[in-house]
Amino acid sequence: MKIALVNPPFTLDDLVGTTKSMKRVMNVIQPLGLAYLAAVLEQDGHDLVIEDCQCLGTSHAELTRKLAEYSPDIIGITSTTPTFASSIRTATLAKETLPNTLVVIGGAQVCAVPEQTMSFKCFDIGVIGEGERTAQELVTHIQNDGMEHLDRVKGIVFRHNGSIVETERRPFISNLDELPFPARHLLPPLERYQPTPASHRRLPHATVIGSRGCAGARCVFCDRRGQGFTVRYRSVENVFNEIEELVNVYGARDLKFFDDTFTLNQKRALAMCEEFKKRRLDITWACCTRTNTVSRDLLKAMKDAGCWEVEFGVESLDEEVLRKLQKMTTVSDNVQAVKWCHEVGIKVRAQYIIGTPFHTPEAMEETLKAAIKLNTHIAHFNKFTPYPGCELYRMLSEQGYHYDFTNWHSQLDLKGEIMYTPPGMTEESYKKWAIEANRRYYLRAKYIAKELSSVRSLEDVRSLWNGFLAIGGL
Repeated sequence: MKIALVNPPFTLDDLVGTTKSMKRVMNVIQPLGLAYLAAVLEQDGHDLVIEDCQCLGTSHAELTRKLAEYSPDIIGITSTTPTFASSIRTATLAKETLPNTLVVIGGAQVCAVPEQTMSFKCFDIGVIGEGERTAQELVTHIQNDGMEHLDRVKGIVFRHNGSIVETERRPFISNLDELPFPARHLLPPLERYQPTPASHRRLPHATVIGSRGCAGARCVFCDRRGQGFTVRYRSVENVFNEIEELVNVYGARDLKFFDDTFTLNQKRALAMCEEFKKRRLDITWACCTRTNTVSRDLLKAMKDAGCWEVEFGVESLDEEVLRKLQKMTTVSDNVQAVKWCHEVGIKVRAQYIIGTPFHTPEAMEETLKAAIKLNTHIAHFNKFTPYPGCELYRMLSEQGYHYDFTNWHSQLDLKGEIMYTPPGMTEESYKKWAIEANRRYYLRAKYIAKELSSVRSLEDVRSLWNGFLAIGGL
């Protein structure tokens, strides 16, 4: 069958809204979810294309023209909550142009709210959870039986006789080594992607997923049901065979592991460090993890193996807020982990969430002051967004809040509309605080001196320059 997989149009204006200066620090990376789907479907002998509109800047009109020329049997669209409106438009135009083509939606949005998503009749089928095995079975079923007896396919949602039917959930893939490497040959070259300037050490930059699942926390602001709460690991050899392909075939010089918690299994993390040394790859790397899963010795081993940055979900430096967010970390964990990184020479990208129902102006101020004291390389003060599927979305919905995600307002737009105002603040005071938080953090002599002293390359200079222009232009 002919299958087109689509990362729908989502422009820089969609990302940053009215805060145009933030365009300098936007993050456009390869859609590995689509690349994994393409890889398994190619194995089954299907004809595949991937349209990564976000990388190429493809408009809806241009995408529709491309799809009409290719005339696929199935169009698969990936959708997060921010891109949902674009996904609806993409599917609607595709249906008007290719009425006999099936449109399937996957990604975080349909996983979180399947029935709500399928209320839009431009989508024929939704895929819930991990997509690879479901996509293979679904395509084979359509090839043999069309739209009849779809209830036999696990892990999907569809309309039948005026009702929305959700089938039995498919078990998560236990042996991730069974999956082929992402079909990066169907994506634009790595050089075409635009990772955030401060998120990479060198270019081209790539991403790798060495495990799936998020264990040890049930953060109320996050929905991880699409990947599950049981961590499944690829073997170290399998991961490094992909990294060698990235270096030797695609020219990657820097990478980031997008595992939810890279250091959850410290023994495995150390084995990864040893493999970096063994293979002598010319590549620098970074990872995401939690502050209560690292030690100084582990961080030192990571530094010696080429790790230059660790991204921590710090979230808050207020003990009560952390407890209510169900992060399963403490302020002490956060402070100690950052201290160890500073000692061994690893930069820290700290993610904070501000403006939840548990925040008071005093709690937000306490976190900002403590974050300034920690003085990490990057501090993201993320405005709370009640994403579908998370516990806080459910709680606020029960309190009467209503959110229309078909009319997305950029949450990176510090001057634009916000979705929730925390207790004790007005919308305007919240916006003002968010803008001032960035300026107070980044436009400090101590921060600027530290970053200037760590410059190692022309790329570092560009990153600093773009970052300061973005913050200064707020």
